Amino acid sequence: MRLRRVITVAVVLLVAVVLQTTLFSQIEYFTPDLVLLVALLLTLTRIRPELTLLLAFVAGLSVDLLGSAVLGLRAMVFTMVAYLGLRTRDRADVGRVVTGIWAGVLTLAGVVLLILVGTLFGQTVLLGEGVVDRLFLVPLANAFLAFVFAPLFVRLVDRDPTALRYA
Repeated sequence: MRLRRVITVAVVLLVAVVLQTTLFSQIEYFTPDLVLLVALLLTLTRIRPELTLLLAFVAGLSVDLLGSAVLGLRAMVFTMVAYLGLRTRDRADVGRVVTGIWAGVLTLAGVVLLILVGTLFGQTVLLGEGVVDRLFLVPLANAFLAFVFAPLFVRLVDRDPTALRYA
């Protein structure tokens, strides 16, 4: 990766982690998972797939280190969701609406995995308080943010003004 791309990705991930662990942990109704969304949007760029998976793992690990979750829980889930994103990214570049739906569905898969694996490790209860809200609100918020910011993000990281320019 070129130095500009490394700096851009590092700054975006740092901002996402800081916003996720400080601001969005306090807000109840609009609760996107910014770090997961950035990991998903990285799959749409021209970054090598291996590096994208590594970035998703590191992003999840940093959220685990700053939170009170089991170490490696989000890292594992973010890596699996990024892998799903890499396998399905050709379906996401049709239009803004499809990109938003794609991000929402993959975020839903990530939230379900996080709830299931978290239940196995004693972090969350499968039928506990706020699970239904997380199942619906987080994917909807990520779908909206992907709808708005995905083309800008891909153009910024790839330095390509024609990237994700929908017809």
